[in-house]
Amino acid sequence: MERFELNRRTFLKTSLAVAPAVMLSSHTPQDALAALAATPGKQVFSILHTNDMHSNVIGVGPLQDYTPLKLGDDQTKGGYARLGALIAQRKAELGQLGPVLVLDAGDFSMGTAVAAACREMGAELQLMAQMGYDATTFGNHEFDLGPDGLGKAIQRAAEAGDIPAIVVTNSDVSAESERLVDLQDLAQRGLLQPYRVIERGGLRFGLVGIIGYDAFKYAADVGAVTFGDPIETAKATAQRLKREENVDVVIALSHGGVVHRPDGSFQGEDLNLLEAIPGLDVVIGGHTHSELREPLMVDHRPVVQTGKYGEHLGELVLSLGNGRVTVESYRLIPVDDQILGDPAIQAEVEGFLQQSGDITFAPRGYATTQPLVMITEDWPMDYADIESGTPLANVVTDALRLATNSQIAFTANGAIRAGLTQGKTGVQTVYDIFALAPLGNGIVDPTAGSAMVQGYFTAAELKNILEFLLMDDPNHPGEYYPRTSGLRFYYDPRRPRFDQVTALELGDLDDGYTPLDLAAPTLYSFATSLYLGSILVYIPQLTKGALTLQPKKADGSPLTTKAEAIVDPRDSTSPYVLPATTHLNADLAAINAASREIKEWQAIMDYLVNLTTKTPDGLSLLVKDDRAKEIRGIKIS
Repeated sequence: MERFELNRRTFLKTSLAVAPAVMLSSHTPQDALAALAATPGKQVFSILHTNDMHSNVIGVGPLQDYTPLKLGDDQTKGGYARLGALIAQRKAELGQLGPVLVLDAGDFSMGTAVAAACREMGAELQLMAQMGYDATTFGNHEFDLGPDGLGKAIQRAAEAGDIPAIVVTNSDVSAESERLVDLQDLAQRGLLQPYRVIERGGLRFGLVGIIGYDAFKYAADVGAVTFGDPIETAKATAQRLKREENVDVVIALSHGGVVHRPDGSFQGEDLNLLEAIPGLDVVIGGHTHSELREPLMVDHRPVVQTGKYGEHLGELVLSLGNGRVTVESYRLIPVDDQILGDPAIQAEVEGFLQQSGDITFAPRGYATTQPLVMITEDWPMDYADIESGTPLANVVTDALRLATNSQIAFTANGAIRAGLTQGKTGVQTVYDIFALAPLGNGIVDPTAGSAMVQGYFTAAELKNILEFLLMDDPNHPGEYYPRTSGLRFYYDPRRPRFDQVTALELGDLDDGYTPLDLAAPTLYSFATSLYLGSILVYIPQLTKGALTLQPKKADGSPLTTKAEAIVDPRDSTSPYVLPATTHLNADLAAINAASREIKEWQAIMDYLVNLTTKTPDGLSLLVKDDRAKEIRGIKIS
């Protein structure tokens, strides 16, 4: 049987078996580093770094638990007040040895309630500047609100004050398009740069910013932005930096990623950069949320990555001698309640939380800090662990089905962007629940949050949707696993591609299930988010006709999606390229009784608020009952 590789790319043909770094120690004591810095011919410098922070300004944990100005009383991981304080402390200490850079590898935005109003506030870049960041780059999620939304967010941040350099070496925003006007203005003003030179402590550092293939093919709406080949662009720029700019060290901010293989080795685009570019000295990586406890080395040159959401700060200490960069020390420092937060940064965070609530939630009757529901245990969402994520996925899909009055609702693991953590009190606020479904925007309502979309499909078409989502991506295991409400399905992963689903049943636990006839022309109402729907309508093109479907109205007439008109210059064989949301017709939008477009996050919040089980204080109580525990995708083995 032919094996189908979702990310079949020439740049991934070579798998690199990469060993962890050998250095003085994972964290060399300060006195040893000081002695090293005093060694003739050695110049010590340090890099503090993050990646994939996704606007997690209060960290990972319940909003009500987070107390950054106190110690030892919460379990929150991350939070910008604590991260900023830690950066300041480490810069002061490491600065005694030599120059210090603070860098980020992209996906700095999108994921929380603060990002919901990024076009109006530009909060992320403002806070990064306050924390002392020198530079960042674009990740795929920077394009969630399109190039025009991204441009507005950066413009707003720049209007408020200094922002980190945004280094976008292989991102081309020069095309003639109204949606690129703001990005073009930023480039002309030097706020978007093809490379960046920083002279500090007697050394010249050259920065390149690269968004990788796997990242830009996932970008939701890049408009007319195009991307150069990551390796070729980075190679040419590194050579220019060494030859024309006379830099001592070239550092790549790479939103490409690395993945851990079953045999213990690593592979990925961050490593490929070092393999292909001798003039590149260090890669600060991102995109795959990989928590690397030790650097990965290619010819003595390191790749590092901190994981996600600002839960750790990476600290990489290096030396330069005889033109060669050497790793001297590396560690990931937890950002937790052992760190006293910076009050000024926390004050800014609280102000942005208030503003984002006024912009996003208040028009729909919610407030950022409003308690919505109580939980008595964690509700995790671990993409690779299908079983543990089932209760939360069932709640989400049940909410989507109820909000749209559809027979069937779909989502995918990766569209559920967070789990729920019980914390000290179990109280989950609007801020916490929004994090479940923060991505995308609307069709007729441009505010943040994916619109709900509706259509009608036959049983055979529903099977095709499931077959499509059951194709796992080895770079993102479990993220595309289908989650359903109103539909139960059986599948055998040993069967050939596109023929793994063996049976479908319509119904639920309350009313029972009825087998569906795959040959019948009967139509079933179907709901999903715009973010996922923009993939599903494109299934025939993405599978080159192997899987067919046509969204329809209730009378069977086609819904106009304009998917046939899409010409995708990215030439990807992956089924997960997202066409721009403008390719979906407004007829797809799910509308509530007030004739307002239904947001995915709103559907979930409304569902939770209206749960019948309440606490003594009248707060909804979410429990793992039989409906939550139900297995709706039954694996045959």
